[in-house]
Amino acid sequence: MEHVIIRKLEHLSGTPTVPRLEFACEIRDRPGPVHKNGAFEDEDIWVQLVGGLMIAKARIRLCWSGEYSDIREIKARTRGSALHDMDSFWKGRPRWGYAAVASLKAETWIPPFWAGPRTYGYEWVRLDDDKKLKTWLEKKDPPRGGEFLRADFDSWLRSKKTY
Repeated sequence: MEHVIIRKLEHLSGTPTVPRLEFACEIRDRPGPVHKNGAFEDEDIWVQLVGGLMIAKARIRLCWSGEYSDIREIKARTRGSALHDMDSFWKGRPRWGYAAVASLKAETWIPPFWAGPRTYGYEWVRLDDDKKLKTWLEKKDPPRGGEFLRADFDSWLRSKKTY
């Protein structure tokens, strides 16, 4: 099984050599695909920026899914990561609902490429059949205005310190 998580540029962290995404999250007011069907150790996760640019890949270390009664319960699962401290990531989330949180390993930047359909606000997509695999991972031409997203990502990456 493969997955795609969709992130905003401002919700990335890491250095030019190593991403520090650390977690994939699906947080919804009703059960989402990952909450219903799970995500499991060593499954691949592709990372796409909102706008369609694939930028990184990782593997799942461990995934938890369940109901929550306070968004702070889900945020606490990411404690110690850069994501935990990104208030803009947590703002506007349902106060209670359904979530899946997967810790990630083997994170790597990939040569960016354009792929995937419009996301309509999804943040995690399970590629659970051949049609979804093809739809989400087949390389495409950049969308109109896509050069700005690519330039913004490249600029963001250059601005990060290496350790």
